[in-house]
Amino acid sequence: MWRLVRRWTDWVLDELLPLVRTRRSGFVVEVGYDSGGRTRVEVPVPWAADAAVVEVVLRLPVAARRKVDFALQFPNAPRVAAEGLRAEAGDRFRITFRFPVPPTSAIAELQWKHQTVAPVPVSVLTANEFLAGLSVSGATATVRLGEQAVSVAAFVPNGCKGLVATAVLDSLYPLGPLGDLGLAIEFTSERTGRTFTTPVPLTATQRAARQTLAVAVCPRAPRRPGGWLVRWRAGTRVLAAVRVEAVPARRFELGVRLLDTRFAVADETGALRVVRQPPALGQYGRVGPCFLVAGAEPGAAGVCRFAVFAVLPAAAQAVQLLEEDVVVTDAPTVFAPGLVESVDLLRISAFELRLNGRVLGTVALSPVPHATLTAEGGFKPPQDFEWSAAAEDDLMKRLGRLGG
Repeated sequence: MWRLVRRWTDWVLDELLPLVRTRRSGFVVEVGYDSGGRTRVEVPVPWAADAAVVEVVLRLPVAARRKVDFALQFPNAPRVAAEGLRAEAGDRFRITFRFPVPPTSAIAELQWKHQTVAPVPVSVLTANEFLAGLSVSGATATVRLGEQAVSVAAFVPNGCKGLVATAVLDSLYPLGPLGDLGLAIEFTSERTGRTFTTPVPLTATQRAARQTLAVAVCPRAPRRPGGWLVRWRAGTRVLAAVRVEAVPARRFELGVRLLDTRFAVADETGALRVVRQPPALGQYGRVGPCFLVAGAEPGAAGVCRFAVFAVLPAAAQAVQLLEEDVVVTDAPTVFAPGLVESVDLLRISAFELRLNGRVLGTVALSPVPHATLTAEGGFKPPQDFEWSAAAEDDLMKRLGRLGG
């Protein structure tokens, strides 16, 4: 009789009491996943993770410290046996479970010898949920023209060294799943119908972040006029798209105009400054023209070869000083070709800016001539003078003094 009572007492101590003590002592659940050789403790668990990981930390009596006694039970699924059980501080132990990612979020049961100890919620991030929380801002097409990169809506293919797409990705979740979906930027030529796809790899830092900059270069630099469609794609979903157009050089150059003129001057110390009016002869050691040019087509950019000519009073034709390639946009672009020694200015009356033989404007070095009053009360008109923006500015200042 006593032997039967002893067996019943041992069964109660081994099978029931550890469970009761565990429930009363509390527990901590940590849910994460394995991805790319790393274990991340965060939820939700991406659908494409290598495995879901659940770790439960709780107090265990001596009789309940066997790994084989613990399992996770998901609804309508096989039991998941514990992968490991290791001691923490004091009588606390960490039980680890590793299993394939469930298709949807679920609540599992932590079981000890088929007895429920605690609920374990496992939140799963599906592909549709991830894409719904993914957005793109600042999608831009940029062209490399000469040594510069310009964000454009249109460009001249002559001189284009490459087409670059950039965009900022924002997500409600870490961007790691993009590596499994596949992030790519497509460049499609509307003229030929050909599409160039450039994958965008993400670093470990970008995968852990919720915002990053995606950049890709088109494998083929545009060489002929025509439209280009740039699309940012995650898997089969198009996140954003922009269109740029390669325009003929002639069309762009016909819209280039001279907005204003200035003078770049340098004193004996070499310090540079820009002045509105032509300086007096000998006031500065070196003087040169400064042109402000712009294109007429909104959002367009191109490389223009400007020629600067010197107008000589004694010569029938202007003399070319130099040619230079300049990146021109629809905003004012400063073109300062260089400085001339002050002594050489004695032979030059003006600088002329040309584009493909077309004169865009002239900046005169001589001051605005004055009309001479006669004894009869009339005036003698000045000699022929090349009107310029500087002359216009000087006229307005004189009119302002007369009116004030």
